[in-house]
Amino acid sequence: MRRRSILVVAVIILIALCGALYLLGSSGTRGASSGAYAPSSTPVFVPASRGGMEDYSVEPSTQTVPTSTGETLQRLRKDYYITVQYEDPVGLASKLKGKVTELNGYVVSENLERSEERVVYYITFRVPNTAENEARMEEFLKAYRIKSLRLETEDVTSQYNQIMAEIESLEAEKAKLMEFYDMAKDVEELMALENRISSINSRLNYLYLQKDYYEKVTDYVTYHVTIESKERPAFELETHFRERIYAAIGVVIALLELAVAAVVVLLPLLPMVYIAKRLYDRYAPRRE
Repeated sequence: MRRRSILVVAVIILIALCGALYLLGSSGTRGASSGAYAPSSTPVFVPASRGGMEDYSVEPSTQTVPTSTGETLQRLRKDYYITVQYEDPVGLASKLKGKVTELNGYVVSENLERSEERVVYYITFRVPNTAENEARMEEFLKAYRIKSLRLETEDVTSQYNQIMAEIESLEAEKAKLMEFYDMAKDVEELMALENRISSINSRLNYLYLQKDYYEKVTDYVTYHVTIESKERPAFELETHFRERIYAAIGVVIALLELAVAAVVVLLPLLPMVYIAKRLYDRYAPRRE
């Protein structure tokens, strides 16, 4: 019995020692992971060996673009699609361009199409994105016959913020690479840096174009206006039916005028013909 009790006590002590060692090890690991290193939101350059050359790559940044007040600016794209019917599309387009200039806008594109059926003027323009400008443009177009009107909106805030974040990241990487380039002495390393800088410049050119595009379509409201004249009927175009009807009516009127003229000329002669016939019947020699 005594040996068994000693064995039980030894097992309990051994289990207690193992538990203490486990607790000490886990607490040390947590302390090292929480306090030794904290990731930064700035780009991190990670050189990696690649065939004797270093690859100076940058971890992409996921920062958004806040405003001066700390809030992200919403960017909403607006496109109006309007069809107007007017007898003089060219004249109306000229008035419309004057209105656009008055609202500090600009014309993006315009196109004129003429055919036997109708005249169509296509014009696309942008005006600053304000409620006042939209109201003034609506008031101007209300004076004409609007056949159709459609408004399309799209929130492009996320796309714009992603572009700005990538631009910021690439600009930071480019600045750092230029520092490495000034310090580099190896030819292969210089070539690798030049290739990477050239690739960054190409990507930045594309991103800045995208940035300008999103700023234009959100800082301005885009109008796509189609001005068309009244369409002529198909039967009139194919057979010139109206001209033929007018010609037939003209012939009938001419015949009627000729008949009236004949009646006017012959009417005074009727009494004379009648008197001559009576006289002839009375005094003409009769045959036995």
